[in-house]
Amino acid sequence: MSDTNYTLLPSFRKFSLLLLFFSMIGASLHAQFTFVGSPPPPNKYKASQVIDPDKGIAIYDKMNIAFGDSARHTPKGYAASDWIEDYYETGQVLHKGFYIDGKLKVYKNFWENGKVERNFRFLDFTKCQMTIYYRDGQVRSDIIYKDGAALKTNEYYPNGKPDFEEEYDPKMEYLLGRKSYYENGNPTSILELKNPKKKIYYQTDYYENGKVKEEGTMVLLPGTDDYRKDQTWKVYDETGKQTAEEEYAKGNLSSQKKF
Repeated sequence: MSDTNYTLLPSFRKFSLLLLFFSMIGASLHAQFTFVGSPPPPNKYKASQVIDPDKGIAIYDKMNIAFGDSARHTPKGYAASDWIEDYYETGQVLHKGFYIDGKLKVYKNFWENGKVERNFRFLDFTKCQMTIYYRDGQVRSDIIYKDGAALKTNEYYPNGKPDFEEEYDPKMEYLLGRKSYYENGNPTSILELKNPKKKIYYQTDYYENGKVKEEGTMVLLPGTDDYRKDQTWKVYDETGKQTAEEEYAKGNLSSQKKF
């Protein structure tokens, strides 16, 4: 046993003071918060400050714990923690989020009309989901992330029809499939996995009228995310008539036969 004498009562008092100190900090976290470099509290914003015409309310994504590279701080410089709300100047809720060490674990953003603009939540220890909405409540995109990378993506036009779909294998090593669409609902391009071991795909591209534009084999170059034309490709006009046949070797055109 050490010869050092310990006094239990003063240590207990120090511990109590520390508890009181951290409780005061915790209470202060329910007060106003701000982004570094943003205007001082209160945390109310004009719609023009937070809504991007193309991306929506994306300013909080940089603090997303899954893929963001920034953190939120209190006006005194402490990392934000606990539930925090931000508002529009009108008083309407703009943002509700749970922060841990300045990073967002769960959050919702809202349009000025009160409808949810985006909703981020964890599904398990490795996967999380972000759903983004148009102003009228229609889903704009629904993305499942794994370890910070998009595992499965679904995007939609304002009319509710699909715009883009993409999904990777569970280990995030290669595509399982990819589809894109015209706004009228017809497919633009469909990439389907045919041979998982050799990473061989079949792609079909379409005209807006639904007729096939071209089709053929695609291969994934080893060690890359580069998909290239390979083997025989058939080319068609907008009436569906075949106009050419092409031969490729990993993206390089080797021969072409026109009809």
